[in-house]
Amino acid sequence: MDEFIKELDADLDYLEHEITENEVIIYVASNRRSCKCSYCGHACSRVHSRYEKSFQDLPIMGKKTKVIIENRKFFCDNPDCTFTTFAYLNYTGSSLFS
Repeated sequence: MDEFIKELDADLDYLEHEITENEVIIYVASNRRSCKCSYCGHACSRVHSRYEKSFQDLPIMGKKTKVIIENRKFFCDNPDCTFTTFAYLNYTGSSLFS
C-alpha cells in the first residue's frame, strides 16, 4: 500500500487502513522534514506540531472512502516574517487530492 501512496504523492507515507461495513479509511502522514514558509519563502525544518486533516474521496468497492492525513506545522525562524508558524499544505499537485 505504501508504494501505491507514493505513486500518488511522494511526500506521504502510508500508515494503515481500516475497512468497515460502510467505509474504507486510509491513514497517511506527511514525510516532509523541511519546507518553505508559505508567507516569506524561508526554508524551515523545526516542527511546531502535528494535526490531522481528512477528506472523502470516491467510493471503493461501494464503500465511502476517507483519507486521514497527519500533517505538520512548522516554525518560521525568519525574524523578518510576520508569521511564526505555518502548515505545509502542498497536496493539490497530487492526483490523490485533485
